[in-house]
Amino acid sequence: MSFSTIKSSKAVVVGALFSLLLAGCGGGGSSDTVAVAGNAGSDVESGGAQGIVLNGGAIKGVIRDGQVTAWRLEKDDDTNRFVAGAQLGGAVLTDQQGQFQLPISESASGWVLIELAATNQTRMTCDVVPTCMAGTPDAVAFGETFPLQSDFRLRAAINVDQSRDVYITPLSTLAVALAEHSAEGLSAGQLVRAYQEMESSFGLRPGTLQLPPPDLVRLNGFSGSTDAIQLAVINAAFLAMVDGDRWQSIEEVLSASEQAIQVNGQLSGEASGPSVDDLVLEAAVLSEGLKESVIDPGALSALADVSERTQQFYASLHEAAPEAAVARLSWTAPLTRINGESLSMGELKGYEIVYGRNANELNQRVVINDASVMSYTVDGLSEGDWYFAIRVLDTENLSSPLSAVVSKSI
Repeated sequence: MSFSTIKSSKAVVVGALFSLLLAGCGGGGSSDTVAVAGNAGSDVESGGAQGIVLNGGAIKGVIRDGQVTAWRLEKDDDTNRFVAGAQLGGAVLTDQQGQFQLPISESASGWVLIELAATNQTRMTCDVVPTCMAGTPDAVAFGETFPLQSDFRLRAAINVDQSRDVYITPLSTLAVALAEHSAEGLSAGQLVRAYQEMESSFGLRPGTLQLPPPDLVRLNGFSGSTDAIQLAVINAAFLAMVDGDRWQSIEEVLSASEQAIQVNGQLSGEASGPSVDDLVLEAAVLSEGLKESVIDPGALSALADVSERTQQFYASLHEAAPEAAVARLSWTAPLTRINGESLSMGELKGYEIVYGRNANELNQRVVINDASVMSYTVDGLSEGDWYFAIRVLDTENLSSPLSAVVSKSI
């Protein structure tokens, strides 16, 4: 029997993120009334009472003619979780710049859920250079618009006791999903935590998700913060993931992202969705590419800062983690007995690993009662030199001599 060289095992640390596949808002009464954004003033009359107006935008590029609604968050007595309840008033459509003013019930207080849904008139602006959805039949050039599918949806949450400004983006959608994934659901505490965790996971400064992200197609003359541009670039990275290979549409990318959160509690980059690494890398590439479309010195400087930030954050995600205090052992099963007789897998019962701090005193043991298992990780090893050997056990309770001793320094 051969006993292979011990392989080092390293821990990989990935930023934690978000939550459950978006559940349909609703449960309270819906409204057939749709107003055009911008028609409402700062206050509205609702049944003779003074109402609340939420101001905001839908940006992933700019989304125009998207239908925006607000929902009360209520505690479900059966599950003890906070969920979307009654709709707070009617719906409005975003304008040509993706902006909206949404009148809601004057009784609204605390956290409110905001949803943008696509209609057959909804269009998104391509904010990926040089082309969105490259490799698909629906590819469009930077700055052009394209229709969204009927299942497109973004969400955000806002505490109306503290602010009336809300911005609906892919990152806000995943923050809501992260809170929804928790045992408490969409509670105030979980929403605050989810927004903070989303910012941290993508290397954004605290409070960035509450900033108005600019239109990346029209950065010339932009006077906002570098943080806001960074937010817009990372949101655009979701569209940049559409490559005609793994994903065919922005709807698929967003759905896959939420499915990943539903299964893993984070964007892991497995088959179900993109990883934080994937998105940050796309953001770094995009921030460099956008410089070709901008001539304004201030915007160019901000893009340079965003490029540096995203590249540094991407590098930090790939920094080698400290070597873990473990030893990964692997081996191959023997084909013959000591006397030369052939030995089948059916005759093998398992293996016994022995190890210790002294090559001549292997006083710790692990028994593996499955002959098909040919690797094992020994963990909890303290600093210093460790020595390992293995023997085979057969179904007749016979055992082989120990293999040659191998070692690892922790």
